[in-house]
Order: sequence, then C-alpha cells, then structure tokens
Amino acid sequence: MVAPKQMRTAQRCDILCVFVIESTQHMQNLFPELYDSVITKLITQLRTPTLVETAGKKSQATKASPCVRLGVVFFGDYYPYSTQTCSTQYFTSNYREFTKTIKAHKFCEGGQLRCAATDGLVSALEMFDDFAEFDPEAHLANVQQRHAILVSSTPPYADPCRENIHMRYDNFGLDDVAKRMRELKLSFSLIQERGKKIEEVEGLLKTANVSTKSPLELPQAMSPNFDVHLMGIDLPIPPEFAEPTPQTIPIAPAVPANAAQQQPTSIQPHMSIQPNAAIQPAAPAIQPQTQAKPQQQQQQQHL
Repeated sequence: MVAPKQMRTAQRCDILCVFVIESTQHMQNLFPELYDSVITKLITQLRTPTLVETAGKKSQATKASPCVRLGVVFFGDYYPYSTQTCSTQYFTSNYREFTKTIKAHKFCEGGQLRCAATDGLVSALEMFDDFAEFDPEAHLANVQQRHAILVSSTPPYADPCRENIHMRYDNFGLDDVAKRMRELKLSFSLIQERGKKIEEVEGLLKTANVSTKSPLELPQAMSPNFDVHLMGIDLPIPPEFAEPTPQTIPIAPAVPANAAQQQPTSIQPHMSIQPNAAIQPAAPAIQPQTQAKPQQQQQQQHL
C-alpha cells in the first residue's frame, strides 16, 4: 500500500470542442464517410492522455487523462429553405452519447447556393460563453484547449447572423467571429469538401487563430472527399496513408562544351607545324647507354 505522502494527485486537463456541421441535403451523402475516416479519429486523439509538467522543487512529467467535453452545432439555411437554421447539443463528456446524437441527426434541405455558416459559428461561441458563465462545473475545470471545427461545403451568406441568442453577437459577421475566437484563444479547424474553394471560410484559418503555425493537412488517401485543415490537434497519420516523399537523385556536374578545346596539345620540340600539313611522328630517342656498350667491346678486342 502506498503511503499518503507518496500519493500524487492526478493532473486535471479539460478540453472543450464544438463541431459546427453543415446540415444540408448535399452534406447528408458525404457525412458518413467523413465521420468514420476523420471525426472519430479526432475525438480519439483529443481523449488521448498527455504529459503535463508538475510544479515543484523537482519538476516531473505526469500523464494526465483529459476530460473532453464535446458539443455540436448543426446549421442549414434560413426559412423557408430550411425548417430550422441552427440546432445545438450542449457539451457532454459522455463519448457514446455524443456519437449517438451525431448519427441520429437528420439533415435538412436547402443550402443549394448559400448556407448560414455565420450563425452556426456564433452558436458555437455562445456555447463557450454558456460554459464559462453558467455551467456549475466551470469553476472546477482547468480548460487548456478550446476547439471549433467547421465542416462545410457551401459558401456562407454575406449578411450578418440572424439567429443569435446573446445580444453581444448582434450583427456579427465572419470578421467579428474571427476576432471573438482570438479573444477566447480558440483553435479553429476547417473540414471542407474537396475541390471547393470558399475564400470567406478559408480566411478564418489565418484570422481566427492566434497561432501563426500552418495547419496540419491530412493526405487525400485518409479523407478522399474532404480537405482537412487542423489547428492545435496533432492527429497521427498512419504509414499506409502517408504521402511518399520525393527522393532526390544526385546529378553529375555538367562538363563545359569547350572543355576539349581547353586541354593543351603536346607539341614535340624543334618541330614546326605548317597549316594543312600532317604531323609526322617523332623518332624514338636513342639512349646513350646503348651506344656505350659496343665501344667498350671494341676496346677490349684491341687489347
């Protein structure tokens, strides 16, 4: 049994995450694949224990199991194109209850040309405010991460939001949403249908995040129908989905074209080269030692 003095209190780490999902007929056909390939992996990664440095004379890293509270906002179009512009599910730490809520959702119609994405993001901001101001467990929470993950495939209306509840968000546009997210130090991530470039939404990756780091881009093999840009979530990429890195092949240095002309031509001494004249090979040089031997033999014969 461990003595009471040796027992260490568990480090508390709270994470708030809101999924802001477009609820249109077009998204209904794409969402099941996105849920299985990306959303479930994001939730698993958020719930993974992390190392936390403990304060004290001897700083030690302890493993902390985060308390992840998940919320969701479904947004569609305005009436009469959609029967309900926004519907929300407040934070819950029950993972099974959250997944059951998402799977049971019935997507609406509308959103053929535009959608109420601004109202959906404002509803997410109101959920963060409600937790800080009214939640009875807020004073016990040690919130270290706040995430807002937008799932969209339709451009938003240029008009300000209409369905907000808190008066502080009256006439909020996307620029106001980005400013408020920076005040709350939210990590804004974007999941967008592949092949669609929505500049108004993509700009939030730079304007809504405090961090200047580039978002994590998931490979296409991991999410075939959606471009996934993650901020503040280091989602591991399995080796089978990792894109191959191009290999650099060393290239030999190029030889100058006039290299052959730069090599000096060896010319035998005492030879003059006339133009258009063939060069005769030089006669072999006679070594002096070969001449000395016959002379020595003749002197020996006379003696």
